[in-house]
Amino acid sequence: MNMSHKKTKNLEEFWNAFIKLRENPAVLELKKYPNHKISNLYDHSSRVAVCAYDLARRFHWNVNGSSLAKGAMLHDYYLYHARGNKDIGVKAHWFGHPLTALKNAEKEFHLSDLEKNIIRSHMWPLTFRHFPRSREAVLVSLADKICAFGEMVLKRNYIKNDKRHEKSNRAV
Repeated sequence: MNMSHKKTKNLEEFWNAFIKLRENPAVLELKKYPNHKISNLYDHSSRVAVCAYDLARRFHWNVNGSSLAKGAMLHDYYLYHARGNKDIGVKAHWFGHPLTALKNAEKEFHLSDLEKNIIRSHMWPLTFRHFPRSREAVLVSLADKICAFGEMVLKRNYIKNDKRHEKSNRAV
């Protein structure tokens, strides 16, 4: 199998995993939790996944597509209201939510070491000791920052060309 075909296959695996996760009842719970004032965790995680996918394509990186989708969709699986939460506090949330997301995700999903690192390291360099150990983890960390900037500063609450994730309309 040549490298081009392998990249295409891995990115196809991304879309299959992404669609399956977006329909998973546990992941749908993320819609209950607001994020960045204009969004919710489900929409934010979906944007991060698509952005990470787009970055992988632009960088021409060969990645594990299903792990990229899973890590991105579960990176903020912390399942609580963060804004204004007096029990947690802003700094505790920033530094602690990756571990909380990982623990929650491990209860619902089987995670590979790669997927665990994606979730645990997505706030790097803020969580300095937990750094990305793979291309997939670097992509999700970078995509999370790009999407958070878009949501908080630019007030964008959409996925550009969001029809791409529907099987009938997607092209790899």
